[in-house]
Amino acid sequence: MSTEFNIGFDNSHYNKLIIEDPGFSDFIEFLFNSDLKLGKIEAGITYEKLSTYNIFVIGVPTSNYKLDSEEIEDLVKYVKDGGSLLIINDKGGEYENKNNLNELTQHFGILFNSDQLFDNENYSEDISRPIIKDFKKHFITKDITQFIHSGGCTLIIDKSVETDENDVRAIAFSSEGSAWHKYYDSDKRNWIEEPVSNAPIIAVAHYGLGKVVIIGNLSLFSGFHKLSGIYAADNFKLISNIISWLLNKAHSKEAQLTQPIYTTIPIKQDLFYWIKEELDEGRWKTIEEAINFALNVVKMRMTNHQGNEELNKE
Repeated sequence: MSTEFNIGFDNSHYNKLIIEDPGFSDFIEFLFNSDLKLGKIEAGITYEKLSTYNIFVIGVPTSNYKLDSEEIEDLVKYVKDGGSLLIINDKGGEYENKNNLNELTQHFGILFNSDQLFDNENYSEDISRPIIKDFKKHFITKDITQFIHSGGCTLIIDKSVETDENDVRAIAFSSEGSAWHKYYDSDKRNWIEEPVSNAPIIAVAHYGLGKVVIIGNLSLFSGFHKLSGIYAADNFKLISNIISWLLNKAHSKEAQLTQPIYTTIPIKQDLFYWIKEELDEGRWKTIEEAINFALNVVKMRMTNHQGNEELNKE
């Protein structure tokens, strides 16, 4: 894997989420402002192309532009060798979006339902925009009180794939008592409505040396919808946590000492614009370099201060 923080996007399968789409410009800008380098894979996914990226995003393939068996094999190998995948589907799952993401995600113990979630009590403006507020403790759900799952599908967790090196779990769930879904019954060739309780909404997996996050909600990343998109509820924080968790991997004691920890933190506006001016003047190359310099100065001064206190005690 690259030593830099690089994020790649699938642009080979008529994806709904692409870098150039203005609907996702706020999400893309967030990644740029976090000093992440962005790229995309076109004309087919290969292991060689994937190895350039720390995270690879597959954002809702559509129109029967499906992953082929070699691409799936390379994606699984990429994760096993230490890569991170963020896989996003949308309402209706595979059936409505005409993709075959389950052929990939089944390797990690997660499947997309061909459904759409609704909630009659916990929603933002409309019952098709459920408010999700039931979580399991995890890095991704830290400081999250609720997020909006607008026009999204649910997941299935398959624990049978778990081994000593692979584990999978859901970390966010639909409401109990008021949620329901409309799912496509392939046998009856019809949409069926039924209650659903504690349906998985976000799932995470460790697979070999890598990580996977899976969610069936594209609007989470959109800047067009104030009541359900990236700035609604805790959606932005959730996205920040997802990216941070996927980037932070250390597979040895040596890596723990040398590999940086990626984190997203709020910076006061005056400090942010000041440091941007300093960067423009060439004082530092990146915000990361400036923050690490400042922390080293604070660490050195506190260490010296503590040493002086010990001498005074003697």
